[in-house]
Amino acid sequence: MDTFSRFAFFTVARDAGIATLAAGILMIAYSFDLSLALVIGASVAMFFTAVMLVRALLLTEDRVVATEPWLVLEPDERPAGDAGRAYAYEQLETLLLKGAKGAAGVASLLFGLGLLASWI
Repeated sequence: MDTFSRFAFFTVARDAGIATLAAGILMIAYSFDLSLALVIGASVAMFFTAVMLVRALLLTEDRVVATEPWLVLEPDERPAGDAGRAYAYEQLETLLLKGAKGAAGVASLLFGLGLLASWI
C-alpha cells in the first residue's frame, strides 16, 4: 500500500471511529429503552453513510489536492502529475464508498435489531 492510500485509509477509519464513539455514547445514554438505543445507533450510522456518499460525490480529480490525505504528505511524497491525481482520486473515492457501504450494513443490522427488540 502506498503512502497516499495509507493516509486515506486511516482518515476514513478515523472518521468511522468518531461516528462509532458518538453512536456508542448515545446508545448508552438511551440504554433504558433497548429498541430506542438501537434505532439511535442505526440513525447515526445512516448519517455517517450519507456523509461518506456526499464526500465521494463532491470529490473530483481537481479537488483531491485539497483533501487531508493529500495535504498531510510532503510534496515529494504525493503522487506526481495528472496520473497521480487520478490515482489519488480513485483510491480516495473507493475508500469513501467502502466506508459508506460498511456503515449502511451496520445501520441495517441495528435497525433490524431495534425492530426485533420492540416486539419483545
